[in-house]
Amino acid sequence: MIKNILLIIAALVVLAVVALVLGPCVYYNFIDELGNNTLDMPEVDKASHEVYIENTGGLFLTSDYEVKGTKAGSRIITLHGYWEMRGDKFKYIDMVVPLDEGIFGRITITKRLRK
Repeated sequence: MIKNILLIIAALVVLAVVALVLGPCVYYNFIDELGNNTLDMPEVDKASHEVYIENTGGLFLTSDYEVKGTKAGSRIITLHGYWEMRGDKFKYIDMVVPLDEGIFGRITITKRLRK
């Protein structure tokens, strides 16, 4: 009898923990209106430079970067936030990314032309 009561209590505790974890996940992903609590990301028009990786054909846009080294082929370019193509739009990624020319090959940085 006591064993059955302990099993029921344990099952209720497990259900309560699952509800506490899944409840906020379901609410924020499916119920809360999209864009209600999202951060404002900078517009792609604010990107001042294009970063092109020749080996992969990757194109990134950035407005904040630094270059370590002066010899082409051995520089490290660090992007402090960047935009990348996702589908047919640019999406901002708020991340610091080092790009090593020793790994990625030649990297070209050019100033973007404003319209």
